[in-house]
Amino acid sequence: MSKNLGEPMKKIILIGTVIFSLLAPPGASAEMVGALMPAKNVPYFMSVHEALVKELQALGTGAEVVLQKPAPSEMAWKNATRKLVVLGAKVIVAYGSETALAIVTENANVPVVYTAAYDPTECGITGKVTGMEATIPMEGLLDNLKKISNFSKLGIMYSSDEIGSVKQMEAAAALALKMGSDVIKIDTRDPGAAKLSDADAVLFTSAASVNNKSSLESFLDTTRAKKIATASVLCATCQNGVLISLSANPEQQGKGAAQMVAEILKGKSPNAIPPNKNPQVETTVNLKEAKDLGFSIPFELLGTAKVVK
Repeated sequence: MSKNLGEPMKKIILIGTVIFSLLAPPGASAEMVGALMPAKNVPYFMSVHEALVKELQALGTGAEVVLQKPAPSEMAWKNATRKLVVLGAKVIVAYGSETALAIVTENANVPVVYTAAYDPTECGITGKVTGMEATIPMEGLLDNLKKISNFSKLGIMYSSDEIGSVKQMEAAAALALKMGSDVIKIDTRDPGAAKLSDADAVLFTSAASVNNKSSLESFLDTTRAKKIATASVLCATCQNGVLISLSANPEQQGKGAAQMVAEILKGKSPNAIPPNKNPQVETTVNLKEAKDLGFSIPFELLGTAKVVK
């Protein structure tokens, strides 16, 4: 890291160091694990994090986990990475492909464990890194959405600042075109982007700017008013009103990442720990939302999905 940090960054690091010192119990010598989420208030990532912390405790690591949840931007993720490195993180957990990419770009020394990451290899995440892949079979999600809504114009909400979200958008767009549907790409970072109301079904990607609670609630207000079917790659969204989701199980993602962290804390190189490329994928359906919107859920889907009533 450059020695010439500038006064604002020095103050941020000093404040972070003081806070960390106050939080640590007197005489504590626990190793510190850094954790970086792409933004605040994304329920799926919080569920993964809770599973990770619980598993680290069960494994008896004694690790202190310091979580950063900055604004969703590459600069903010890199600033948070520098802070965690200065605070002495022995390993950094990245939630999502975009934070993992920011960390390995900014830092070449501290090992990284990614979790809830979409297609990390294609996203260019390399170096002292391993983790839990969360790539879902997008075709299955769109097939189910098509059976429910018979959409002809699929809106895809994504963020051009978040590489995992971009990859999901590209995969979904290609599949929708093969289905004979029009595609409306809605970039949350572009004020001039197409609008939700132009679509008759909407897919929410994993972008933090889409899935923080206040933004998602605002988007769902629009889709409900227009009776638009919605789908998501994050399972926690169905509790907030998304019609259907197909998602990597958050508990498996968190526990698996914690086990990798524990191995690294014992001295194992992350490159000697094979990444987990087989996420436990689960479907969730919001029956109340389907009824309110006037959609029927195929019986065979109800037999295999988790149901929100």
